[in-house]
Amino acid sequence: MRNISWLLVLVLATLGYLAATNLAIAADLEIGDLTITPPFPKEGDQVTITCVVTNKGNQKVGRTLELRINGEVQDTKELSLNPGESKELTFSIIAGTAGEYAVELNGESTTFTVEPTTSFWGMFLRPPLVIIVGAILGVLVLLIIVVIAMPPRKKQPQKATLRGREMVDRRLHDMPSQRPPYQEVPPMPTAMPGPMPSPRHGQFSVPPEYPPPYIPGRPSGPFAPPGPVPTPRPAGMPYSPYASRPIFSVSNLTISPNQVKAGQPVTIGALVTNSGNETGRYSLVLRINGIVEGITELTLPPGASQAASFTVVKETGGDYYAEVDGLGGSFTVVPLAPASFSVSNLIISPDRVKQGENVTISVMVTNSGEVSGSYSVVLKIKGTVEAVEEVHLGPNSSERVTFNVVKNTPGFYNVEVEGLTGRFVVEMEWQG
Repeated sequence: MRNISWLLVLVLATLGYLAATNLAIAADLEIGDLTITPPFPKEGDQVTITCVVTNKGNQKVGRTLELRINGEVQDTKELSLNPGESKELTFSIIAGTAGEYAVELNGESTTFTVEPTTSFWGMFLRPPLVIIVGAILGVLVLLIIVVIAMPPRKKQPQKATLRGREMVDRRLHDMPSQRPPYQEVPPMPTAMPGPMPSPRHGQFSVPPEYPPPYIPGRPSGPFAPPGPVPTPRPAGMPYSPYASRPIFSVSNLTISPNQVKAGQPVTIGALVTNSGNETGRYSLVLRINGIVEGITELTLPPGASQAASFTVVKETGGDYYAEVDGLGGSFTVVPLAPASFSVSNLIISPDRVKQGENVTISVMVTNSGEVSGSYSVVLKIKGTVEAVEEVHLGPNSSERVTFNVVKNTPGFYNVEVEGLTGRFVVEMEWQG
């Protein structure tokens, strides 16, 4: 019975230790920067929920994070973090009906509001728009009333036409003349024999007080007769604005690959077509994040197409937006992992020497990162720093670092190199 009691106590203690350990692990995971985009979505919109999870403890932690909306689990993600490591998590959901929703992620909580979808007519039923539309309609009605109430303008007397002037001249011509009848002048006595010739018509000018005779078809007065009316000619063909010129269009934008590591090339291409009827030159411009990155000149005959490409290398991680003459796309540059060093394979040779003999101690240093870096390898003997070697390694490379040690005092020597341990023995040299 006593053994069973001790066993029960041991089980309870073990469970308590495990529970405390889990609580400590859970407490070491810190969730921050819980954000919702957009904060006020409409019904049916995609909602993105992001947060940053940090391992504050001193051991690796693996957990399952649950995203709850109004208490119901909507999504889960598996997470494994090393001590001090942080990771950004992203959840995507579809907004439901209008209302306020509570978001909970492993103790962190926030809210967002889903707005109802507004119809076309509902946009004009809002109070500010109703006031503006009403004011515009009121002004239009007032203008219509003012136009209707204005009195009509009086007609201006028209000038006399050419036909009217001809009728006046004809009436003046038909009036009885005030001139006396023509009488023949008797012949005047002359020194010359024979009668004096009588005057002939056309030899004397008409007095200015008498109007000239009316001639049908000829207007009187100081006005010049009108010239002949020009005969209308057929209108010519309008000039086409697209005649004899190149017309360019850009299509088929490609970005390959759309995700690369920093320092790797990205190829951006497009197809340029000349649909005009004349050969021309075209400048294809590439912009990345609004900044011009490259310009390519193309010469295309009528009806021809040609593919053009740009090669871009980015050293900084992030999302980039590429635009080629109105066509756009994006690609992602993943930043390189920093230099990460590890030390392994400690070798002590020989591990037993005489006084004053050389001992070679070596380790293998590996850089598993994607960036070059330097690392200091420290050799300790009996807890005291014996030597330091600096090593520079490129990405994903290894190098063996060697130390040469000479000890004159016999005894055991404990060796430590970056957490790796071993020992060698210096034997006393006997003299006979």
